Amino acid sequence: MKRIALFVHNLTVEYSLTVAQGIAAYFTPDKDVKLVMAQTNQPHYPHGLFEYQYWASAELLKAEDIDLIMIVSSAYQTFIPPETLKEYLQPFTKKPIVSVAVDLPFDNVHYTASDCDKAFDEVVEHLVKEHGCKNFGFLSAASTNSNEGLARFAAYKKALKKHNLKFDPENVIEGLFIREAAYTLVKEKYKTKDEVKVDAFIASNDLMAEGCMKALQEMGLKVPKDVKIVGFDDTVRASFTTPSLSTIDQNIAGQGYAAAEIAYKILMGEKIPRETKIFAEPVYRQSCGCVKANNISFASRNQQGEQIENHHINSNTIEEYTETSKDIVGIYTLIDTFHTNHTLKELFNSLTQISMQMKFESMAVALYEHPVFFKKNQSITIPDKAFLKVYIAGNSQVVPYDEKGIEVNPHKQLMPEAYYSPLRGTFIVHPIFAGEKQYGYLIVKPTNAKFAMHHVYLKLIINAIANAYDYTQAITTNEVLSSKNEKLLKNNQELNFQNSIDELTQVLNRRGFMEKAEKELRKASKNGQSGMVFFADMDGLKKINDTYGHKVGDLAIQTEAKVLSEAFRATDIVGRLSGDEFAIVSTGLTKGYISAIRTRIEQLNLIFSQEAGLPLTLSISLGFVPFTPENANLDTLLSRADEKLYEEKEIKHASRR
Repeated sequence: MKRIALFVHNLTVEYSLTVAQGIAAYFTPDKDVKLVMAQTNQPHYPHGLFEYQYWASAELLKAEDIDLIMIVSSAYQTFIPPETLKEYLQPFTKKPIVSVAVDLPFDNVHYTASDCDKAFDEVVEHLVKEHGCKNFGFLSAASTNSNEGLARFAAYKKALKKHNLKFDPENVIEGLFIREAAYTLVKEKYKTKDEVKVDAFIASNDLMAEGCMKALQEMGLKVPKDVKIVGFDDTVRASFTTPSLSTIDQNIAGQGYAAAEIAYKILMGEKIPRETKIFAEPVYRQSCGCVKANNISFASRNQQGEQIENHHINSNTIEEYTETSKDIVGIYTLIDTFHTNHTLKELFNSLTQISMQMKFESMAVALYEHPVFFKKNQSITIPDKAFLKVYIAGNSQVVPYDEKGIEVNPHKQLMPEAYYSPLRGTFIVHPIFAGEKQYGYLIVKPTNAKFAMHHVYLKLIINAIANAYDYTQAITTNEVLSSKNEKLLKNNQELNFQNSIDELTQVLNRRGFMEKAEKELRKASKNGQSGMVFFADMDGLKKINDTYGHKVGDLAIQTEAKVLSEAFRATDIVGRLSGDEFAIVSTGLTKGYISAIRTRIEQLNLIFSQEAGLPLTLSISLGFVPFTPENANLDTLLSRADEKLYEEKEIKHASRR
């Protein structure tokens, strides 16, 4: 039997979920293949509190018995620069890799590619000939440097050229693959509807198209009467926007299915080309005018004008809705089941019923000899020993709960061969973690492809296992008696923490920043690490105070603190020194990332200024200097960064004269 590992960045994102479902659909029971999928996020994932812990799934999928690795690479590129992604994936290149939608810079790689050139050509032709459009605008995500963002922008420009239409850079709105960012950028570019000279917008994805449509509608423009809009992806939301969204279907599930077929052929010894193209096709709905506004049948049309089936709305819709309602009931049942404290024995003895209710064909739980701890800035390395504590198949416990368990080395295989080998089909592996603590992992075999819902189930189950583990340990080690002392210690720590926080912005105040930054620089110097020190100053705070009052000025300072906290990594140290001055210490950061940080700050200033209801868009100037193990004096570094900041301010002032 062959074993394939499937890396998915996030199983709750519609794109990744649809690709995964397409892959799973290919591996029917007649194929002698075990597909083990996992949500991995990425090392040091900056969002959420402990989402970075999911990278343990990738470490588990390094197991020696894995024959081939599949990666939904395009989803990773939304969050990770290509060079960093290459670094993360390098340890997995000993096995053949099949990548979805992205060519990876390794030798033993095959990949699918969505060919969007023909689809963009057809969309432009359609808008010109069928709707009389002459002046086109584009919502681009090329600034993300993702292959998809760059390819779609290039295809758009190629289509304009083919149809003798002028490409006007002024009609390009550059942003992210995010609805809210597109909405804000469109509102920022056009103050009134009279400024909008474009009669058709094409977007890099459906989310951007939706954000653009909302912004234009709020200006008083009618879609499609005044402006036609076309997205890309044909997500479920495209059928339910008002008006329904014309778009390009890149056949996401089909890409997953094709990638799975490639993987299977490789394992069977077939020689296939490095690239396999999947062709995208336009889907026309109300937002371009092909379907009337009063048509409530969720109609869609193809390039030939023929009505086609809307695969979001079909005969299965009511059944799927009913099943979703059952899933919600299942979640409530799980919450009720886990409401009280359980020992591991009590919990594991109830897992059979839970597994059956969740429609898992099998469930296995393996715990490490001792929990391991990982902080966000640390690399995750799983232990050499795990112990299978319980294994459930159907309605019986094949391996009943055993406190000792059956030893297995997860670097070689995730389960003892006797219980792992006979099973084929699709499996999900999920690390068991709570906070910074990893306890082990569980493996389930679902009976359907509702992977997003299974992900929710597993999150509830791993929380229950973590709680049961800690509760059991508390009983056996008599930790309950020391809880009062721990509470006093926690209160003291919280008090010290509060004294270090700036009341207005909730980032570190000068005292807190200086203490934490000096400690970080000493640690970095000791470990031979380098990094960057930033000095930041808001632009025009005095003018904001004079024009709008100090209340708006305070809100501007709060918003800028939020921007900096989000723009930098969670491991970086951000503090407000005084007034509108901030400082940041970032260990490990190099000059190569400065441009990306500036872009990120600019985008966040747009979004957060809008969210805060500010009457203007904030901006900030940055001065930065590198530090090294030999040059790590905080006062000197801040002084030099301040000088650089002054130089940047001078350049800005000169450009405005």
